[in-house]
Amino acid sequence: MKGFTLLEAVVSVSIVIAIAAILFSAFAVFRESNDLQAAGETIVGILKDARSRAIGSQDKTTYGVHFETAKVVLFKGSVYSSSNSANEVYILPAPVEISAISLTGGAVDTVFSILGGTTTTSGTVTLRSKRNTSKTRVITIFSTGNVQ
Repeated sequence: MKGFTLLEAVVSVSIVIAIAAILFSAFAVFRESNDLQAAGETIVGILKDARSRAIGSQDKTTYGVHFETAKVVLFKGSVYSSSNSANEVYILPAPVEISAISLTGGAVDTVFSILGGTTTTSGTVTLRSKRNTSKTRVITIFSTGNVQ
């Protein structure tokens, strides 16, 4: 007799499902790491952009960055206002959050000075994966305005 028995078909389908589950899990871990890395690079870019605008005296004002758990906001001026239409908001990818904001004096904003580019608050901002909280990325803001 030629063909497959029901048992052979069930075993074959089970093997395919097991392989698919393993691949899906590996892809999820890769995506999670990629989201964390991309969010970190974007936030560093936003900080450098704010500093660059302040150094260049764009619109003759200072620029700053405001941090929240799920978003980062580049703002114009020395004080953050959530209602300002000029704010540039970056929403973090869903699997990533800001777990700790450790800036001077407990601040959640850092503002860069005109021409010098120094900052009013230095410290660290820690990003982490929501799914695997041991995966983190720490962004350091130095008083000189440099970011790492």
